[in-house]
Amino acid sequence: MKPIMSVFAFATTLLVSSFAVAHDYQVGEISIAHPWSKQVPPTSKVAAAFFDIENAASQDDQLIKAESPIAGITEIHEHANVDGMMKMRQVKQINIPANGSEHLMPGDYHIMFFKLKNIPALGESFPLTLYFKNAGKVEISVKVEPADYQSESMKKHMKVE
Repeated sequence: MKPIMSVFAFATTLLVSSFAVAHDYQVGEISIAHPWSKQVPPTSKVAAAFFDIENAASQDDQLIKAESPIAGITEIHEHANVDGMMKMRQVKQINIPANGSEHLMPGDYHIMFFKLKNIPALGESFPLTLYFKNAGKVEISVKVEPADYQSESMKKHMKVE
């Protein structure tokens, strides 16, 4: 019985680790980890995507464009403090430092989708294409999480006030 349990445990570990790896992406020296979006109501016209970007290159890179077939308009955004007010606004790029990272999360940088053509349901995924100045194009899949979801990175990097 023990050998069967060992084989089962090993197979389960492989299956779980393959899901973890399947949600990470690589292009050149750029890695994208766990792209996700919060579940939105079925009548929503907007949504957002979040993920971590790691740059293992010895030179800076920039995320310069994003596209998705789920939206009429896809933009790179940030939340910024403007004259004491938090505002969301489009930015031309997100700088990814050499041998560094950037974390896209609620209340900070994110990818914004406007004029949604379809609204993915909880647990579904949708395509997102990212364009980097140096690393080039990477196609990823964004998983829809519950509205109250917080990624491990988000928990780690959120500013405590």
